[in-house]
Amino acid sequence: MSYLANIITICNFICGVLSIYSCVSNNTFAAMVFICLGMIFDLFDGRVARRFNTVSEIGKELDSFSDLVTFCIAPSILAYSVVLHELAHAGLICTLIFSICGLLRLARFNAEQSNLSVFIGLPAPCAALCLLVLISVHSPFIVAVGMCILSLLMVSKLEIPNFKKQNSEKVEINGWK
Repeated sequence: MSYLANIITICNFICGVLSIYSCVSNNTFAAMVFICLGMIFDLFDGRVARRFNTVSEIGKELDSFSDLVTFCIAPSILAYSVVLHELAHAGLICTLIFSICGLLRLARFNAEQSNLSVFIGLPAPCAALCLLVLISVHSPFIVAVGMCILSLLMVSKLEIPNFKKQNSEKVEINGWK
């Protein structure tokens, strides 16, 4: 059981890599599905680690690396391959900005915020989900502007409730574990 949470995290990473592979293979639907599957794995890895008391620094780092691939790099490559390629260099710049802001957001979370009851800045999985919705619009301009806004939100100082922590705190207060 000590490795179960890390295995779930690695499944998240695999989903990100398979999403990128799907983009290269021009399979947009599969790329989106793999990002969504990664979200499911990401939802459970921390809960499993806490449930079996296997929380570790290595697990925290694995989670951030996996999140970087699945929720920052894969969605930005997907956006570029579906619509942003029509904007040439501007589309590539939006792709890079989204990935870099996601990287900064994840690094800041690990260094300063992992114990807070709120998120500071938009979490990468939420930004990825919003980007998937934007991609379905198929408008290069809307996707580019939306990506830039999502990028800024990820590195912003905006406080967003962390429902996972609030739920686990409630559960512990009520005596349920």
